[in-house]
Amino acid sequence: MRKCIFLLIFTTVLLQAKEFESLKFKGEGIDFFMGTFSSSNLYKVIGKPYPPFYTPWRDDPVFEEYDVDDYEKVILDYFHSHGFYKAEINSTIGKDEIVININKNEPIKIKKIKVYPASELKQYLPFKEGDVFTTDGFKESKKILERRLLEEGYPRYFLAAKAYVDLEVYEVNLDYNVDKNESVILGKTTIEGRGDVKIEIIDEAITFKEGDKYDIRELEKTYDKIYEYGIYDYILVEPKVDSNNTTVPVNIKLRMGDTKFIKNSIGYNTDTGPRGQISWIDKNFFGNLKVFDVGFKVSNLGYEAYNIFYNPRIILPYVGKIDFKNEINYHLTKYDSYREKGIVNRVTFGKRIFGLEHYFGLLTELSEIKSNIDGTSDESGNYFINSLFYRLLIDKRDSKVNAKSGYYASLYIERSDKAIGSDFDYIKSLIELRYIKSYFANKLTFGFKTRVGMIDNDVPTFKRFYTGGSFTNRGYEFHQLGLKDAKGVPRGGVSLIDLLSEVRYEVFSKFSLVGFYDSSMLSLEPQKFDDKFYDSFGFGVRYLTPIGPFRLDFGFPRGQSDWTFHISIGQVF
Repeated sequence: MRKCIFLLIFTTVLLQAKEFESLKFKGEGIDFFMGTFSSSNLYKVIGKPYPPFYTPWRDDPVFEEYDVDDYEKVILDYFHSHGFYKAEINSTIGKDEIVININKNEPIKIKKIKVYPASELKQYLPFKEGDVFTTDGFKESKKILERRLLEEGYPRYFLAAKAYVDLEVYEVNLDYNVDKNESVILGKTTIEGRGDVKIEIIDEAITFKEGDKYDIRELEKTYDKIYEYGIYDYILVEPKVDSNNTTVPVNIKLRMGDTKFIKNSIGYNTDTGPRGQISWIDKNFFGNLKVFDVGFKVSNLGYEAYNIFYNPRIILPYVGKIDFKNEINYHLTKYDSYREKGIVNRVTFGKRIFGLEHYFGLLTELSEIKSNIDGTSDESGNYFINSLFYRLLIDKRDSKVNAKSGYYASLYIERSDKAIGSDFDYIKSLIELRYIKSYFANKLTFGFKTRVGMIDNDVPTFKRFYTGGSFTNRGYEFHQLGLKDAKGVPRGGVSLIDLLSEVRYEVFSKFSLVGFYDSSMLSLEPQKFDDKFYDSFGFGVRYLTPIGPFRLDFGFPRGQSDWTFHISIGQVF
């Protein structure tokens, strides 16, 4: 009977509890816009975050009167975890809204830090005496010390850390008991389960050797390099640190996954419109990481049937290891300036020398061209081109998909000559430089990109440079920048400069706002780089997806009333 009465009273209270559409945080403990104690963060703390503006289909939260005590408790715990043990929290419930008042008061600070017996590790702690004590900072400090020990060759370390919080004198003392134990060196490496891949290829991925000091970073690099081969679904790089010997063997265990598969994709961007692709790939074609890829692509620009064969390891006398790639395609591509139908075969040899990637080879093109530019009808017809090419590449970005820091540089030179069967002579070169730098824990990112291209004499329409689009000057549509004929068809150019700059600010996890300024020059005269520059500016958003950042940019050419927008996947830099 008493249980029934209690249940009845509890149900009645719930039914009478009021819902509010508005809850506000007030007081000196609230950050104005962004920060640890901003309203947007505090809504997340109580489990009632507002949906981002780019998800208008999601409803705003509602707040229950009977949850207010819980809100106060979790907020108080949150302020304690950030060092504000004297924080005062109270709430008032009005007619239409709930107001939670916060006074965080002074924070508790670290009085003394003791690291013993390995006192030299104190320098790696993320705080010093006199800093505000936070729970997350203390947890992170233990991870930092553990990581440092694993990098310095002490995988058998002992670490015990304690934080003594004295609320009466309002101070914190930190004690770290760190015993490194004996240092360890790496012994013999054994490899299991490599499948039909030569052991020499696996050895090339191993970044340490027998007798090296134990360093967790080298073990991780080895894992990453083997993972990049793309054929193993299980990888374990395991040093036997549980033995009593100071020399520990390393066992690499591998299990080959399915290397043959069908790949298909669909997508859209404003440069090519809707696009689709289907291909059959074998990533270990007759063993030793050789790749065979045959497929078909289609977009608004046209279609392409292609085949790629890649051998990453050929040993030549006096030269050593090189890689080899042969790419052949049959395509039909329709641009505003011309239509091209033909067969292209590119043979590429590559070698890494002094940390630089060098590529050279032969490009053969048999094309049927129809020019759409006024006065160039004589350029329509069939062309046969043989050209030698060279490419130098340096890529030091921290990510190829969503770089936060680093740089990228490439040089490409293409030489066509009648002496090797081409219909006309030219030298085409393109230099590209990128630089990315982030600040404030990667919240603020700056990017710069430059392309400089030159063709030594005038060439037919289909061999010129074009610019404008989602990855070049974003104030213009795809290939629409520069001089045009009377019908508005772009003429392209033989001298090119692209200068792109961008600043990104991460507003929320995975979501960033962007501002950019781009400038380009495209001249029809060879080696002319002082022609008119076309400037544009704009803004955009980025949303990080599993396949890369979704990008939406709005560009405005300077001095014009037009504007354009671009949708694509992947950063410009």
